[in-house]
Amino acid sequence: MAKSIAPSYQQSLQSHLADHAGIALGILEAGTYRGKTYPHILPKGRQDLNLLEPPRAALQAYLKAHPRVRLHKYFHHLNSSQAFVFNLFFPFFSSGPAPARALSRALGVDQDVTSDWEFEHIADLDEGTNADVMWRTSEARVFCEVKLSETGFGTTKNDLKHQLKLQNIYRPRLTSIVSQDFLNETTFFRNYQLLRNISLLSSNEEDQLVFLLPFANRSLHKPLQTILSGVRPLFRRRIKVAYIEECLNSLETNGRLTDELRSYASKLKDKYVVSVYSASATV
Repeated sequence: MAKSIAPSYQQSLQSHLADHAGIALGILEAGTYRGKTYPHILPKGRQDLNLLEPPRAALQAYLKAHPRVRLHKYFHHLNSSQAFVFNLFFPFFSSGPAPARALSRALGVDQDVTSDWEFEHIADLDEGTNADVMWRTSEARVFCEVKLSETGFGTTKNDLKHQLKLQNIYRPRLTSIVSQDFLNETTFFRNYQLLRNISLLSSNEEDQLVFLLPFANRSLHKPLQTILSGVRPLFRRRIKVAYIEECLNSLETNGRLTDELRSYASKLKDKYVVSVYSASATV
């Protein structure tokens, strides 16, 4: 008898989102990716449905007013991490100080959030690292990197262009932050995205960094923890690891939020949390 293989988190999320497309959105037409159809992908021209109601219209107006924030190529995929970022952050950060702080607290940064926040933030235009979200507290900036269904963090080529960036930008910034073993070319380029994110902490000793990911997406845990284990304690305290499941539970049960925002957190859970993987834990 053949041994059954449990579906991966990525497969389970895609199946869950396919159900969301049909049940919550009434979309029965599958979208295409590289010539094949997938039910968790929206048809062309329906990408707006990847933004949840009721804040959809306000979020669309925000994006129109901020043309610098460009939709990713695969934004019409229901497992788009960019769409998740917009759906999570905009309603809370645009609803006033209390909801903004509630979300920040749920992500491990219990400080007031100023009105100075933005998507796709680039702290240094010459260097180019892009934070999915940046918000300011009274003391400093918080950079947030978000993953959803990705199986890993970004790598890059070990070529002359990136060797020069390592030599001229990243080694000087990261020497006091991470283990020197991480700054050899092979290891650095294999962990390029994570180490670039961590390098954002070099310019201000109060800045913080948040990694937000599903606890259920186990493929992300090992590479993240491997790199974090090599971050010097003074800087490691400024890096938070938050889990989507716990964040949404915190918002859904936060009695200081309005009924509308708690209900909206439930909608986020319904869309993005796969029930079989819903158990949470803290690392």
